[in-house]
Amino acid sequence: MILAPDILISLSTLVVLFAVASALSVWSEGDFPTVALAALAAGVGVFVYGYWSIDDPQGWRELPNAFISVLSRILN
Repeated sequence: MILAPDILISLSTLVVLFAVASALSVWSEGDFPTVALAALAAGVGVFVYGYWSIDDPQGWRELPNAFISVLSRILN
């Protein structure tokens, strides 16, 4: 079962944000952020896959539309 593109975009955006924060935290401690960079790469890959799965993408307006769609699915 493949998830809907808006769910993929929303989840991958959150993963990318947390991965960047984690990478900066680990890097500031003097270590190399291997796991954080792997999570960042996976998040970017899922984001690109989700964006390419949309029938008629509208550019960067898809990002807030995806979050609104996921929120409406949760509240419904």
